[in-house]
Amino acid sequence: MSTILVNYDDSVQIISFNSPKKLNAISHQCYKEIIEALHEGAKNEDVFCTLLTGVGKTYSSGTDLFDSSDVNIEERLIVVRDFVRALIDYPKLLVALVNGHAIGIACTTLGLCDLVYATKTANFMCPFNKLGITAEGCSTITFPLIMGKTRAAELLYSGKMFNAIDAQKIGLVNEIIDEGMNGRDQLIKKIKTEIAVYKLPIVYTKSMMLNGAISKDELHRANDREYKRLLERFNSSDYFNAITNLLKQKSLKNKL
Repeated sequence: MSTILVNYDDSVQIISFNSPKKLNAISHQCYKEIIEALHEGAKNEDVFCTLLTGVGKTYSSGTDLFDSSDVNIEERLIVVRDFVRALIDYPKLLVALVNGHAIGIACTTLGLCDLVYATKTANFMCPFNKLGITAEGCSTITFPLIMGKTRAAELLYSGKMFNAIDAQKIGLVNEIIDEGMNGRDQLIKKIKTEIAVYKLPIVYTKSMMLNGAISKDELHRANDREYKRLLERFNSSDYFNAITNLLKQKSLKNKL
């Protein structure tokens, strides 16, 4: 079964994380499928905008740390790096609709989206320190630019959860919208009738913005730096101990 759903509403491509029983955790296969869908959206002349969202009550709980795929750590992280590259290079409008939890890379990559919308139940968290790992998704440069160094540090260092209102206040979220399909349909209508009246000016403006305060080259360099550091951290005793503790907690919870 596909780990994502890809649908089209006129010029809007909708990519939905589709593992609701696992809180839409992103497996190795899921990363590959999203990359393929983004490449398809970029090549498809009928697509102007790609909307990222999640099936069910969760946007995504981030990388699936208990993924059973038969790949080593380096292979897992290479596909994560390539996923971030695909987001950086996406030439068209990239919009996120965060419904429920956006954790880890599901949160950090919001900084690579052109617009971010959230439902009232959305919340945002980057628990990297608790796992003995470091930030990714280019958040080490996008978050300070978006919300300032102090707020970025709070979000990336502490693992504190921000609700939708908090996220809007710090600039991570553009607007809070209604829950469910009604909210999504209203957002797609807004994109098609208010934002994308003329498509080329937005594509050109996006291209110029990426040569302004923060360039694509800088984003790619940040992504490569983060990948190398993550490769080190995923092979560390800190990460091993954190995962061991999580497995113990999971086992205990299943017994109760």
